[in-house]
Amino acid sequence: MKRIGAVVPLAWVLGSCAGSGTPSGDPPPPAVDSSLARLHVYEVPADARAAVRSAQEAAEVPFIEVSGSASVDVAADRAIVAFAVESRAETAADAAGANAELMSAVLAAVRGGGFPGLEIETFGYTLRPEYATPEARVRTIEAYTALNNVRATITDVDRVGAVIDAAIAAGANRISSLSFEASDLDAARGDALAAAVGVARDQARTIAQALGHALGPALEVRGGADSPAPRPYAADYMMMRAEAAPTPIESGNQTVIANVTVRFALGPELPGR
Repeated sequence: MKRIGAVVPLAWVLGSCAGSGTPSGDPPPPAVDSSLARLHVYEVPADARAAVRSAQEAAEVPFIEVSGSASVDVAADRAIVAFAVESRAETAADAAGANAELMSAVLAAVRGGGFPGLEIETFGYTLRPEYATPEARVRTIEAYTALNNVRATITDVDRVGAVIDAAIAAGANRISSLSFEASDLDAARGDALAAAVGVARDQARTIAQALGHALGPALEVRGGADSPAPRPYAADYMMMRAEAAPTPIESGNQTVIANVTVRFALGPELPGR
C-alpha cells in the first residue's frame, strides 16, 4: 500500500538551492505560504486494511456455488369479492337513479348478512353514453349505462359464497373478481428461506464430498422469498355457479416461494481421500 508523503513547494526547494542571499538590486523572493509546507500523512485504519485483505483472500478461496428453492403453503384467512351493479336507461339521470337504488339494496343485504370482519369499499363508478349506429354518420345517444363497483372483504373464507348469493339476490348483476389471501406471511417467508438455504447446503455438501473435501463456510448469499399476490378465482366459473345458490367456493392456500444462491468455501481434504 502506498503512503502519501509530504509535498514540498517548488519555491522552497529553489530558495534552498540558491542560498540565503539575493543578487544585488534584485527584489527579495516572495514569501512561501507556510501552510503549503505542512506535512500531511494519511494512514489507512487497521480494520480497513484487514477488510481489504479478507476480501482479497476470499476471492482466492476455492468455492462451490449452488442454488436452492423451497415453498411453504399458507391457508387463506381472508376472502375479497368484487361485484357491481350495472343499470341502463334512456337518460343519464334515470340510469344513475336506478343504479343507486339497486346498489343500496345490495349493500344493505351484504351488511345484514352478519359476515365476520366485513369491510366494504367502492372502487369504481362510471356513467357513460351508449351511441346508436344508424346508417347516417352522425352519432346519436341511444341510452346511458351506470356501473358501480364494490369490493367486500370477510375473514371467514367459508362464507364468501354466501356473500355472493346475497349480493346477486339483492340486484348485483356482475361479479368482477374473487381472491383469497393470508393476512400474515412473515413466518412462512422465514420458513421458506430457511428451507431453501438447507437445500443449497445439502447440494454443496454432496458436491464437496464427491470432490474429497469437507464443506467450508458460506461466503456469499443472494436471494429471498416472494410476497405472493392474493390467489384469484376464475370469475367466469364463479358467475356461472352463482346462478344457483348456494354458491360453493373452495379457498385454497397461498404459496410462498423462496430462492437462494449460496457460495460455500471448499473445505479441507477429507481423511483417506
